[in-house]
Amino acid sequence: MNDGPSTFRIGKTFRFDATRRLDDGRYDGHSFTAEAVLSSRMLSPEGFVVDFGDLAPLKRHIDEALDHRILNDRVKDVSDEGVAEHLLEWASDHLPSGVVAVLEEVRVRTGRPRPLPPAAFTAFEASHQLRGLREGHPCGRLHGHSYVLTMPVPGSPDGRFADIPVALRDFLGSALHGSVLNEAIPGVNPTSEHLARYASQWLADRPLLGDDGSGVCVRVSETETSWAEFTR
Repeated sequence: MNDGPSTFRIGKTFRFDATRRLDDGRYDGHSFTAEAVLSSRMLSPEGFVVDFGDLAPLKRHIDEALDHRILNDRVKDVSDEGVAEHLLEWASDHLPSGVVAVLEEVRVRTGRPRPLPPAAFTAFEASHQLRGLREGHPCGRLHGHSYVLTMPVPGSPDGRFADIPVALRDFLGSALHGSVLNEAIPGVNPTSEHLARYASQWLADRPLLGDDGSGVCVRVSETETSWAEFTR
């Protein structure tokens, strides 16, 4: 595929529960979600922006330093933005250099995630086996995921998602649901990044969006805490 200038982004979320001591002495407790976002115009030979496993040290830091804690005792600024800045600085100092090079931001929000409206996502179940990974990597074994595909609206201040075209929904259901992705998409190492590009290319090859699909973002999530997206 010749995609021209394009961007791959991935996100990994980490949940933790904590409280903040306010100026009046009250406590402001929340369930928090921290989301690390990484981006690149190129993928590794395996098809990753980075291996999500490389973010495990950040999860351990969150679990040990922030989870079930009073945040005032742990970070200088206990606002969502301040906690995000703390995590970004920690990640920049402790994660592998190859990860830091593509680390775009860390976002923090409070409250439980809100479900998407039915028109804004489509799901399919499939198996895959990734090639070229280090020996013993779990993704090197044949396994499966419950995939969810969405189309975030780039630049949307409120994080909106576009409705999934019915034709794409039908295609995923007929071509990928219940399949081994290595066989359904020959010649592609079926990482989430490659799946997002594959669906984007499918859209670009059809006049469903009124143009060649430029600027359209396709996101594929293989777990509840991770996603990968491709913007043409």
